[in-house]
Amino acid sequence: MEKQQGLMIDMDDVIVKGGFLYLINQYLGTHYTEKDFKHFYMQDVIPDKQDFFRYFLTKNMYDYCEMNANAYKVIKELNDAFKIYIGTSYIFPEIPRESGIILVQKYNYLMDKLPFLTPNNFVFLVDKSVLNCEIRIDDKVDNLDGAERKLLYTAYHNRDISNKILQSQGIERAEDWLEVKKLLLKR
Repeated sequence: MEKQQGLMIDMDDVIVKGGFLYLINQYLGTHYTEKDFKHFYMQDVIPDKQDFFRYFLTKNMYDYCEMNANAYKVIKELNDAFKIYIGTSYIFPEIPRESGIILVQKYNYLMDKLPFLTPNNFVFLVDKSVLNCEIRIDDKVDNLDGAERKLLYTAYHNRDISNKILQSQGIERAEDWLEVKKLLLKR
């Protein structure tokens, strides 16, 4: 069976989570959880961002992240039905020049943890509108623009977006990977 539709899947807070938060807690000596954040940029809780990012660049946040439940299994099944692209940003606005190391860390994580995907379809970018896929799964509403089918993967920073707002933009919410499977594979 030839795979027809392109499916873009975001990486951070969709496939994996927790690594960045872990490093924030290590740096600050705190015990924040995702529930403590309503906005996307967790680093806004850090008083000295310059010092934090010096620390951050000595670590690989993907050593501390966990794959979301059922992500591996469902992505493997989706890979049989769709042409999958991992569309993921790697640039932190505070350290754009130094962010190249994050690209390497993401690439290695994807190669190690999702070996059934082709690295030819790993796309490292900030502006996801240039990636022409019929279906998109992302945790940021703006990154869904341009897709025929839009799935917002529930993450700490988008929980408060109402279903009414999502429906008005043609967006379906997926609470977890089993719901993604149900929505896209109908099984």
